[in-house]
Amino acid sequence: MDRNNLAYELDYAESDITEQVDTEPAADTDKPVKLTRTKRTISVFKAFAIAAAAFLIFGSMIYGRVQLTSMYAEQTELENELTRLQNENAGLESELAKKTGLTKVEDYAENKLGLRKLDKSQIEYVEVPKPKVAEATAPKDDNIFVTLKRKFNELLEYIGA
Repeated sequence: MDRNNLAYELDYAESDITEQVDTEPAADTDKPVKLTRTKRTISVFKAFAIAAAAFLIFGSMIYGRVQLTSMYAEQTELENELTRLQNENAGLESELAKKTGLTKVEDYAENKLGLRKLDKSQIEYVEVPKPKVAEATAPKDDNIFVTLKRKFNELLEYIGA
Protein backbone atom coordinates (compact mmCIF):
# COMPACT_ATOMS: atom_id res chain seq x y z
CA MET A 1 0.00 0.00 0.00
CA ASP A 2 1.03 3.48 -0.84
CA ARG A 3 0.86 5.67 2.26
CA ASN A 4 1.95 8.97 0.75
CA ASN A 5 -1.56 10.42 0.85
CA LEU A 6 -2.37 12.11 4.12
CA ALA A 7 -6.11 11.62 3.91
CA TYR A 8 -5.56 7.95 3.43
CA GLU A 9 -3.35 7.85 6.44
CA LEU A 10 -6.04 9.48 8.59
CA ASP A 11 -8.62 6.98 7.42
CA TYR A 12 -6.20 4.20 8.11
CA ALA A 13 -5.49 5.61 11.55
CA GLU A 14 -9.19 5.92 12.39
CA SER A 15 -9.91 2.38 11.29
CA ASP A 16 -7.09 1.18 13.55
CA ILE A 17 -8.61 3.06 16.50
CA THR A 18 -12.07 1.65 15.94
CA GLU A 19 -10.64 -1.81 15.65
CA GLN A 20 -8.87 -1.33 18.93
CA VAL A 21 -11.98 -0.10 20.67
CA ASP A 22 -14.06 -2.96 19.31
CA THR A 23 -11.51 -5.61 20.20
CA GLU A 24 -10.73 -4.29 23.66
CA PRO A 25 -12.71 -5.97 26.36
CA ALA A 26 -14.84 -3.55 28.34
CA ALA A 27 -13.74 -3.24 31.93
CA ASP A 28 -16.94 -1.57 33.05
CA THR A 29 -20.00 -3.30 31.57
CA ASP A 30 -22.50 -0.62 32.70
CA LYS A 31 -21.31 2.09 30.31
CA PRO A 32 -21.96 0.22 27.06
CA VAL A 33 -25.34 -0.95 28.33
CA LYS A 34 -26.30 2.61 29.26
CA LEU A 35 -25.33 3.80 25.81
CA THR A 36 -27.54 1.21 24.16
CA ARG A 37 -30.40 1.90 26.58
CA THR A 38 -30.11 5.62 25.84
CA LYS A 39 -30.10 4.86 22.15
CA ARG A 40 -33.14 2.63 22.63
CA THR A 41 -34.90 5.30 24.66
CA ILE A 42 -34.21 7.88 22.00
CA SER A 43 -35.39 5.53 19.26
CA VAL A 44 -38.54 4.66 21.25
CA PHE A 45 -39.15 8.36 21.82
CA LYS A 46 -38.67 9.04 18.10
CA ALA A 47 -41.03 6.23 17.19
CA PHE A 48 -43.60 7.54 19.67
CA ALA A 49 -43.24 11.09 18.29
CA ILE A 50 -43.65 9.85 14.70
CA ALA A 51 -46.69 7.78 15.70
CA ALA A 52 -48.23 10.77 17.51
CA ALA A 53 -47.62 13.03 14.49
CA ALA A 54 -49.15 10.44 12.16
CA PHE A 55 -52.13 10.10 14.52
CA LEU A 56 -52.62 13.87 14.59
CA ILE A 57 -52.44 14.13 10.81
CA PHE A 58 -54.84 11.22 10.40
CA GLY A 59 -57.20 12.71 13.00
CA SER A 60 -57.18 16.12 11.33
CA MET A 61 -57.96 14.53 7.97
CA ILE A 62 -60.90 12.63 9.48
CA TYR A 63 -62.12 15.79 11.22
CA GLY A 64 -61.96 17.69 7.93
CA ARG A 65 -63.97 15.00 6.17
CA VAL A 66 -66.58 15.04 8.95
CA GLN A 67 -66.91 18.82 8.66
CA LEU A 68 -67.18 18.60 4.88
CA THR A 69 -69.86 15.91 5.13
CA SER A 70 -71.87 17.96 7.63
CA MET A 71 -71.66 21.00 5.35
CA TYR A 72 -72.88 18.95 2.38
CA ALA A 73 -75.78 17.65 4.50
CA GLU A 74 -76.68 21.20 5.56
CA GLN A 75 -76.51 22.36 1.94
CA THR A 76 -78.85 19.54 0.89
CA GLU A 77 -81.31 20.45 3.65
CA LEU A 78 -81.27 24.11 2.62
CA GLU A 79 -81.76 23.24 -1.05
CA ASN A 80 -84.74 21.03 -0.12
CA GLU A 81 -86.23 23.83 1.97
CA LEU A 82 -85.69 26.29 -0.89
CA THR A 83 -87.48 23.95 -3.31
CA ARG A 84 -90.37 23.52 -0.85
CA LEU A 85 -90.68 27.29 -0.35
CA GLN A 86 -90.58 27.94 -4.10
CA ASN A 87 -93.37 25.41 -4.63
CA GLU A 88 -95.39 27.00 -1.83
CA ASN A 89 -94.80 30.44 -3.35
CA ALA A 90 -96.01 29.24 -6.76
CA GLY A 91 -99.16 27.80 -5.13
CA LEU A 92 -99.84 31.05 -3.28
CA GLU A 93 -99.33 33.10 -6.45
CA SER A 94 -101.79 30.93 -8.38
CA GLU A 95 -104.32 31.22 -5.52
CA LEU A 96 -103.88 35.01 -5.52
CA ALA A 97 -104.31 35.15 -9.29
CA LYS A 98 -107.48 33.06 -8.99
CA LYS A 99 -108.93 35.33 -6.29
CA THR A 100 -108.06 38.58 -8.04
CA GLY A 101 -108.98 37.42 -11.52
CA LEU A 102 -111.44 39.47 -13.58
CA THR A 103 -114.22 36.87 -13.44
CA LYS A 104 -113.96 36.61 -9.65
CA VAL A 105 -114.11 40.41 -9.27
CA GLU A 106 -117.11 40.66 -11.61
CA ASP A 107 -118.89 37.88 -9.74
CA TYR A 108 -118.24 39.60 -6.40
CA ALA A 109 -119.44 42.96 -7.74
CA GLU A 110 -122.68 41.47 -9.13
CA ASN A 111 -123.56 39.09 -6.26
CA LYS A 112 -122.26 40.86 -3.14
CA LEU A 113 -122.41 44.51 -4.11
CA GLY A 114 -125.43 44.40 -6.44
CA LEU A 115 -123.66 46.13 -9.31
CA ARG A 116 -124.42 45.49 -12.97
CA LYS A 117 -122.57 46.03 -16.22
CA LEU A 118 -123.51 49.10 -18.20
CA ASP A 119 -125.54 48.78 -21.35
CA LYS A 120 -124.89 51.01 -24.31
CA SER A 121 -128.24 52.65 -23.70
CA GLN A 122 -127.10 53.79 -20.26
CA ILE A 123 -124.10 55.68 -21.53
CA GLU A 124 -124.63 59.43 -21.80
CA TYR A 125 -122.11 61.75 -23.31
CA VAL A 126 -121.72 65.15 -21.73
CA GLU A 127 -120.21 68.12 -23.50
CA VAL A 128 -117.95 70.23 -21.38
CA PRO A 129 -117.39 73.75 -22.59
CA LYS A 130 -113.80 74.66 -23.16
CA PRO A 131 -112.49 76.97 -20.50
CA LYS A 132 -111.47 80.39 -21.58
CA VAL A 133 -107.86 81.07 -20.89
CA ALA A 134 -106.82 84.45 -19.71
CA GLU A 135 -103.26 85.62 -19.58
CA ALA A 136 -102.05 87.66 -16.71
CA THR A 137 -99.67 90.50 -17.43
CA ALA A 138 -97.18 91.81 -15.00
CA PRO A 139 -98.16 95.09 -13.45
CA LYS A 140 -96.19 98.09 -14.60
CA ASP A 141 -94.22 99.76 -11.92
CA ASP A 142 -93.20 103.27 -12.56
CA ASN A 143 -90.69 103.14 -9.76
CA ILE A 144 -87.06 102.97 -10.98
CA PHE A 145 -85.90 100.99 -7.96
CA VAL A 146 -88.34 98.15 -8.64
CA THR A 147 -87.13 98.00 -12.25
CA LEU A 148 -83.49 97.91 -11.16
CA LYS A 149 -84.25 95.18 -8.65
CA ARG A 150 -86.01 93.07 -11.34
CA LYS A 151 -83.08 93.51 -13.76
CA PHE A 152 -80.61 92.57 -11.02
CA ASN A 153 -82.60 89.42 -10.22
CA GLU A 154 -82.71 88.52 -13.91
CA LEU A 155 -78.93 88.96 -14.11
CA LEU A 156 -78.40 86.71 -11.06
CA GLU A 157 -80.72 84.10 -12.55
CA TYR A 158 -78.84 84.26 -15.84
CA ILE A 159 -75.43 83.61 -14.25
CA GLY A 160 -76.87 80.87 -12.06
CA ALA A 161 -76.38 82.37 -8.65
